[in-house]
Formats: sequence, structure tokens, C-alpha cells
Amino acid sequence: MKKFLFYTLFFFANSAMAQNWQPTTSSVSFKIKMLGVNIEGTLKGMKTSLKFVSNEPISLSATIDAKSVNTSNSLRDKHLKEKEEFFQPELFPVISMSSVSIQKTADSKYSGVFRVTIKNVSKNLKIPFSFSEDAGKGMLIADFTLNRQDFKFGGDTPGMGDNVKVSILLNLAKN
Repeated sequence: MKKFLFYTLFFFANSAMAQNWQPTTSSVSFKIKMLGVNIEGTLKGMKTSLKFVSNEPISLSATIDAKSVNTSNSLRDKHLKEKEEFFQPELFPVISMSSVSIQKTADSKYSGVFRVTIKNVSKNLKIPFSFSEDAGKGMLIADFTLNRQDFKFGGDTPGMGDNVKVSILLNLAKN
């Protein structure tokens, strides 16, 4: 009986500590200036690996399908997929990011160092994000800027800005 009680308490203690959050929907959007005009786009096909302890994110990683790039302009999208200085999804099918470290900065606010890989270039970026939970539903939001030149992306395209604003939204449900 003591063993049963011990294992029952151990199971419930571990269940309370580690939560399994599963993605329900996700979106990734980006914005970059081209000849002074904002060009907006999206990427789809996010796959994630998430680890939480006591409702706090401790490890996050994701990949996104590079072939899914969409700027609502088929000619530009074709250019982004086929030109050597851009995505080349046939050679580099995913863009990835994986947490190196995560620190809580305030209630529901975090700062993470993420290893971001675009094509064959990886860089550590400090990315702020938030995670909130209400009634078994969670939302993870990250908004950050990266320099495309750091990833040798876009080459010397005339009129293209260097800063890319990225927004990630991940809706979650407790499993």
C-alpha cells in the first residue's frame, strides 16, 4: 500500500510539473522594405518541439517549410524560391530555430537565445516572446527583427532593406 501511495504521489507530482502543450494553429509572417515599400509575406508548415515545466517554457524548437513562402505576388514568390541568393527550398527545405537558453523576464514574458538557421547559415539570436495560458489554451507570440545579411540572404539586391521583421504566433492546447 505504501508503494502504491508513493507511486501515485510521484505520478501526480510529475504530472503537475511537466505539461504537454500541442500546437493547434500557427502563423509566421515577415515584412521587409523593398525600394521604400513594405513587402509582406508568410511561411507555413510549422513543426514544433515544445517542453514546459510548471507552465513555463524550457525548450522550444521549430521548423518551417521554405517552399511555402507567399508574398501574394507569384512572380516574386517564384524568384524567392528559385534564385540562388534566396530560399532555394529544393536544397534547403526548412528554416529552423531552436532554443539555446530561455529566461523569464516578467509575468508571461521571456527572452530566449535561439539558434536560427536559414539555408546553410546559423546564428544565435536573442528573441523576446510571451507565453500566456487560459483554461487549457495557450498562446506563444514572438516579434523580432533579423538582419538578412547575417544569413547571406538576398545578396546585393538593389533597394532591398537589411532588416526583416518576423512575427510568430503559436496557439496551443494542453494535452
